[in-house]
Amino acid sequence: MHAWEAIQKTLDHIEEHLGEEIHIEELAETAVLSLFYYQRLFTRLVKTSVRDYIKLRRLAKSLTMLRDKEKRIIDIAMEYGFGSHVTFTRAFKETYGITPSQYRDKPIGLQNFDKPDLLLGYIVVDEGVPLISDGLVLEMNRKFLEEPMNFLGVTGYYPFKYGKMFGERTGVDTVGEIWDSFLGFFRISPIPQRGDGLVFLIMAMHQTVIPVILLVQK
Repeated sequence: MHAWEAIQKTLDHIEEHLGEEIHIEELAETAVLSLFYYQRLFTRLVKTSVRDYIKLRRLAKSLTMLRDKEKRIIDIAMEYGFGSHVTFTRAFKETYGITPSQYRDKPIGLQNFDKPDLLLGYIVVDEGVPLISDGLVLEMNRKFLEEPMNFLGVTGYYPFKYGKMFGERTGVDTVGEIWDSFLGFFRISPIPQRGDGLVFLIMAMHQTVIPVILLVQK
């Protein structure tokens, strides 16, 4: 078993038991690694510590439940192992910048730390050969354009503070807000009908990340 496979096995275990007590010692045993080396390898591959990862995944799962106003916040906190309303609120605010109550009253787009698929970092994707990963079919193909394309869109700015990719950082989903403004534009201005449209998200990185959301028309 490769090292990344051992860590992936524990990531799967964590995801299946987020509502239960999770002991790092048991995760290390699952990976067949010493406690010290397991935590070191986990941090290296996942880009965060084991404890922080578990906390971030629990918070991500709690967002769906918070949208259900029939559920009490204290019950959600206890279900995901935070112990108290205060502990849950503190962790939530440190991660997203708002409290669970504020999110419940006014749900906004939030970025979560996604469960990584470490396989993608250790394989070569052949052109034209589909790869199934975490329920998604990925395929890389080249396309040569026979005629120019027209682009419509908006530009927004995202502060590149931590140098992490999407799915590895938390907070308010600024890119999602830009996306909403893009879609809002077409709610009041009809999209010109010129064949099939394709939606792309293009990133340019300098001192800030500049996401440009484009509607591509043939």
